[in-house]
Amino acid sequence: MSSFDQGQAGMVSLRAVNEWIGVINSNLGGSNRTAYKATRVSFGGGVAQIERDPRQEANGVQIPDSTLTIQNTRIDFSQGTIIQDGELTHLGISGDGFFAVTTAGPGTFTSGTLLDTRNDIFYTRDGEFRWTVFKGPSVTKTVLTTAGGLTVLASDGQAITRIGSGSTFSLTITKMSGAETSTNPVDAVTPGESEASVGVFRFPNNQALKFSKFGSTVFDNAQAGQGSQITDVELIQSSLESSNAALNDTLPELSLAQKLFSAVSKIINVANSDLDVVVNLIR
Repeated sequence: MSSFDQGQAGMVSLRAVNEWIGVINSNLGGSNRTAYKATRVSFGGGVAQIERDPRQEANGVQIPDSTLTIQNTRIDFSQGTIIQDGELTHLGISGDGFFAVTTAGPGTFTSGTLLDTRNDIFYTRDGEFRWTVFKGPSVTKTVLTTAGGLTVLASDGQAITRIGSGSTFSLTITKMSGAETSTNPVDAVTPGESEASVGVFRFPNNQALKFSKFGSTVFDNAQAGQGSQITDVELIQSSLESSNAALNDTLPELSLAQKLFSAVSKIINVANSDLDVVVNLIR
């Protein structure tokens, strides 16, 4: 391989390492975010060279691929630690599952109900929920939303509405049997109003979920197939799931990436020096 080719290979590898450092920095930043899932990088190479096929009577000459590329990234959906914080509207999922949220907001109420927005549904494990007042043309509702303002959906695909007008509330959480519900009856339920249950969904392949326009903790299921309600996880009230991006793993990885970046840079410098020598010989 010529010095020019080595320089080009070095540039490709340098870009891959730089992207890896970007992923590590994202994991470092996400270590303090609720329900953030770390991203892992898998590396691949370019095209290997076979200058002489290996035979029984003679060894072959095979040059491994000299470039480093990012083959794929994988989101680590392993469980983060569930931490209690005392906020009644906060929910943590213990197990594999996602809350369903939608972009529906003010003006989406008709006759006191939320319009069907199933075509604009996203999924998250961030249960840092709060009550938000939405005003429609004929009704005002207090609806459970995410910290970013997305409406949390119940198991029937509707908004979860606050029951009662005091500082406390009654929130129904779907038990995983599908029939029983568990309430936090700190406020009386208004007669005639139905209690909403929080929906939790699972996908056949979590790796097919992609980051949405709302960030790396809210996912779009465009490629993941239809989510199904699940029966084998637990919702923990007054709790949040912490990030699974651990500093004791991420910091050593960042150090390794920086050393690799420096090593690849030296390869490029050597290739450039060799090319300068060749040019000077021609002169």
